[in-house]
Amino acid sequence: MAASHSVRRSISRRLLRTLLRCSAYFFFGVPAVAQQAPSDALRRMNEIDEAMEALIKKVSPSVVQLQVTAYGPAEGGDQGAAGIVIGRQSVIGSGFVIDSNGYIMTNAHVVKSARRVQVVVPPMETDDSIAAAISVKTNMVPARIIGVAPEADLALLKIDGLKLPLTLAKYRDLRQGETVFAFGSPQGLRNSVTHGIVSAVARQTDPDAFMLYIQTDAPINPGNSGGPLVNAKGEVVGLSTFILSQSGGNEGLGFAIPSVIVDLAYQQLRKYGHLHKSEMGIFIQTLTPQMATGLGLARDCCVIDSDVLPGGPALAAGLRVGDILLSVNGNPRKICPACRLFF
Repeated sequence: MAASHSVRRSISRRLLRTLLRCSAYFFFGVPAVAQQAPSDALRRMNEIDEAMEALIKKVSPSVVQLQVTAYGPAEGGDQGAAGIVIGRQSVIGSGFVIDSNGYIMTNAHVVKSARRVQVVVPPMETDDSIAAAISVKTNMVPARIIGVAPEADLALLKIDGLKLPLTLAKYRDLRQGETVFAFGSPQGLRNSVTHGIVSAVARQTDPDAFMLYIQTDAPINPGNSGGPLVNAKGEVVGLSTFILSQSGGNEGLGFAIPSVIVDLAYQQLRKYGHLHKSEMGIFIQTLTPQMATGLGLARDCCVIDSDVLPGGPALAAGLRVGDILLSVNGNPRKICPACRLFF
């Protein structure tokens, strides 16, 4: 009997331990023993947080806020007045250091009609404290406008003493779905960062326009214009430029100028003060399937010469209106932006 009672007590203890483990698993989702150590998922989340913190510390010192004073038509004027009332305007935008000599890239529309441009320089050493985050102390220096390219909506500024440039990513390596981060001053809120993905690597708002854009769902708002859109390595994949929105705020449709165009514009703005395009004497447009059907062409996706200027190099080379442009420098080209990068 004593042995029988001992066996029962042993079984009861084992059953109790089993029930306790089962209860812990049911209520907490993991065995009770596993609660004593951090889970793999929590460790991975901590690693992601640390990686994002390191990225922000790397990029933030190279991102600036721009405060622009300009003059333009005043809002709310008399609708019946024959003249236009010109008033003083203040614009806040963003930019990033692209060269160790203090050159800053931003959007042309940020500095349009500017009379004065001031740059809020970020601190050289980032401070994670809440006191530093809410501090109103800023270091503001004047900037010179080196060049403006309205057709690409890009501008180059220069200040002294800022030597932390960001690296431009290779546009051809950009992939749909890639994680990106938008830095800037949305609504004037300096040193802000949001993240999302690349929704599309190449988006045209106009099939015959010069520009291509990167589409992203990373939240972008007024004030982000000119700020960098960076990848997980901290490389600039694009320059935040505009949003499509019915409310005026972010709706997940943000657009950035690709790094390849930013680099091309930077080189020429620094050298010439404007985009120095070669004069070929032709006008081109993207051939749509509807146009191809109307013209009786076999191809439905290419570039066509819509006009040839008299006495120009293109006419001398034998190009005529209606010619189909198949390639540039041996590379197939099917849309206008891909061609005009070479013109």
